[in-house]
Amino acid sequence: MIKIGCDILRNMILFELKNCINRKEFKVVFMALFLISISAFLMTCYIFYGHPLSFVRSAYESGIIRGNYSSLLLNVEIILLPVFATIIYSDSFYTNARLGTYKNILTRTDKKIYILSQCIVIFLVTFFTFFIPLLINQLLTFIVFPLVGFDNNSALPPFDLGYQKEYLFDFVRIQWPLLYDFIYMALDSLFASLFALFGYSLFFVFNKSRVFVIAGMFIVLQILNFVLSVAGYYEYSIEQYLYSLSKGSYIVLVLWIVLLLSVSLSIIILKGFKYEIDIVK
Repeated sequence: MIKIGCDILRNMILFELKNCINRKEFKVVFMALFLISISAFLMTCYIFYGHPLSFVRSAYESGIIRGNYSSLLLNVEIILLPVFATIIYSDSFYTNARLGTYKNILTRTDKKIYILSQCIVIFLVTFFTFFIPLLINQLLTFIVFPLVGFDNNSALPPFDLGYQKEYLFDFVRIQWPLLYDFIYMALDSLFASLFALFGYSLFFVFNKSRVFVIAGMFIVLQILNFVLSVAGYYEYSIEQYLYSLSKGSYIVLVLWIVLLLSVSLSIIILKGFKYEIDIVK
């Protein structure tokens, strides 16, 4: 019985994965993120081209994660991260319900397995949709820039470029700079997946309009960032944790992750598993 259930879940995951990858929304978002990463790399190359070697920074500090000259593009990606993440596949159940196709699917599989397979696909696809372009940007910088730079983006002399405990993961930055970059690539991708899953759960509550859920979540997050900024606690906002050299608290970072995941799963279990969804067509 367990093996049959696992086989059904695996088949549903493959089915949802195929549907997700074939969606134009996924292709548009992936292409947008890919262009942002490539543009950030080209912009950095243009800035450094023709300058003396003493001005060149290491590959670790030239990628989009830590590069000063491509920070504008990173800002755009992080600000729009909830929108990009939600557009990819978070509205899958809502769309299938409006079209009526989910009823055909439920005649062949259990509703819980159907929803669980969508959750898994949404989380994984969103993660790699953000992670792969960031990884490509990092790999390109290793082709062009040296591993040891002659300048740094902190504008500090070499003897002063040491551990600064007010920054998260700063010891990792000093000892293992590549791992540090990977941590922030993974954090950005992880929060994108969490936002996507949270958006998916919201469609079980607010199922009258696709735009309302996506735009509403974005607006609420921006208001939250504004309130924390005015109150002097912006360093504890989700947005701040997505930037390298971020301040804040490890505990608060974990709390944000747990909060987004637990709220999303709670809504999915209470609304998605137990209640019928009345979709207005």
